Amino acid sequence: MTEHIDFIPDDLPTCQQRLRALLERFHDLERQLEEFVATTEELERSHACLKEEYLALKRLIFGPRRERLPEAPGQQHLFDDGAPPPPSVESTDTVPDEESPSRKRKKGHGRRPIPDHLPRTDVPHDVPPDARVCDCGRDKVRIGEDVTEQLEYEPGKLFVFRHIYPKYACSCCKDGVTSAPPAASPIEGGLAGPGLLAYVIVNKFSDHLPLYRQQDVLSRHGIFLARSTLCDWLAQCAQGLRPLVELMRKQLLLSPAINADETPVRVLDPTRDTTRQGYFWVYIGDDGHPYTVFDYRDSRSRDGPAKILKDFRGYLQTDAYGSYESVVLKSAGRIIPVGCWAHARREFFDARLNQPREVHHVLGLIAQMYDIEDEIRLLSPAERLAARQQRSVPILDRLEAYLREQRGDALPKSQYGKAIAYCLNHWAELHRFTDSGILEIDNNIAERALRLCAIGRKNWMFLGSDKGGETAATCFSVLAGAKRHRIEPFAYVRDLLVAISASKVDWNMLLPDVWIAAHPVHVLNYRRDEAEAAANARRRRRSIRRNNAKAASVIS
Repeated sequence: MTEHIDFIPDDLPTCQQRLRALLERFHDLERQLEEFVATTEELERSHACLKEEYLALKRLIFGPRRERLPEAPGQQHLFDDGAPPPPSVESTDTVPDEESPSRKRKKGHGRRPIPDHLPRTDVPHDVPPDARVCDCGRDKVRIGEDVTEQLEYEPGKLFVFRHIYPKYACSCCKDGVTSAPPAASPIEGGLAGPGLLAYVIVNKFSDHLPLYRQQDVLSRHGIFLARSTLCDWLAQCAQGLRPLVELMRKQLLLSPAINADETPVRVLDPTRDTTRQGYFWVYIGDDGHPYTVFDYRDSRSRDGPAKILKDFRGYLQTDAYGSYESVVLKSAGRIIPVGCWAHARREFFDARLNQPREVHHVLGLIAQMYDIEDEIRLLSPAERLAARQQRSVPILDRLEAYLREQRGDALPKSQYGKAIAYCLNHWAELHRFTDSGILEIDNNIAERALRLCAIGRKNWMFLGSDKGGETAATCFSVLAGAKRHRIEPFAYVRDLLVAISASKVDWNMLLPDVWIAAHPVHVLNYRRDEAEAAANARRRRRSIRRNNAKAASVIS
């Protein structure tokens, strides 16, 4: 096919010149097109990343905080083909007979009886005299009574101890005056007794009641205490309790595995118009060293964990923040890092809307590992290690192969790409929980411990100074120990303040696990019952999923 030419050049040089001009124009357009395509691709990537950030912020503001994926009835985790079968011992983990849906439930609202130790006040409700006359004219005879009990409340009571010190002197020689030594007190010469001090500490750091609200509560009794006075009380009590926290820290460092995390807090700074950022760091020992220690620092640098963990040797489970990695590198092999699958899962969960198929496959594999952890939670470390090697390691191998396959196709700056990079860059740490039965699959125990700070931060908003942060860290350490051992916090803190008033203090007897063994009456039994009920509910759901999966496999 020939092409029509509108003109015939006069000579060959002119034709060549025009051809070169056209070629230059073509190359210019070609470069512009390449730049346009590159710009378009960059805009598309930026749009995808901004869309993910927008959806993440929208969920943060308006959406639920719980990272849970709903499952259809009768459906186990998606894409779980090839998962190793559970061991035969799971057949014993069935729904108890008393909790079977077919069993007829007892009617009633499940109200617990009111404890006998509470004082009772009888309030008679007799019928009027004319109603006690029968229609036949005789008086009705009392044949019994119905008694119902109703809980009532009176505001907490303040009372005063009057310490009386008789003075003795000789009327003849006048050799001086003799009197008893002053009674021991947590704050020498202070107005507050140990009960009131424990009340203020527990209200502030366990019940998250700011001091100005405590002022209002005390004013209902006609007592006004300046906020500065309450702050001074907290600081002096924390000073007295620091040896106990230091002992817990030394015991914690003997643990073969430590969980650590940090959270920010706003701190007043007189040198600037706004607050600045401080940090609470938490360190948690294993079951053999059951202590939780908080540390306050004015920054998020490595100096905090480096100082606390300088003598530690063992596993350190964190969220892979750079300060912990620096401490691990400086330890010359003394500290072995362990990753957190909760953080890794969170990265994928945030990317589920843009890459639904790929992300749900990853989340399904992670869910299988968590199901295994739920099943082996009460086993010994040796049994947990064997179960992880047999069942969790194959899942990790499948997950690693899938992530490496997906890495080339995912946009590096997308949430999915970042999640893949986080996992593969820390794969050795994330895999390490399968190397020991004493390790956990995630660092959620540390995140739960930081709730004391997070909930309180929403109430008292900020710290008054760095010294206030140190005071708070000491009180948080004491109350976190009480919470971990399900101790009634007021009784524990009051007993601590009474004990430190003495001239000689046996700090070992005041450790939370030792103290509660000697005072079992102060165990919060309802917390234990709630934990057991939650564990039974998880076992029931897991049993139902297994039974449905077996039924589906038989049908298929």
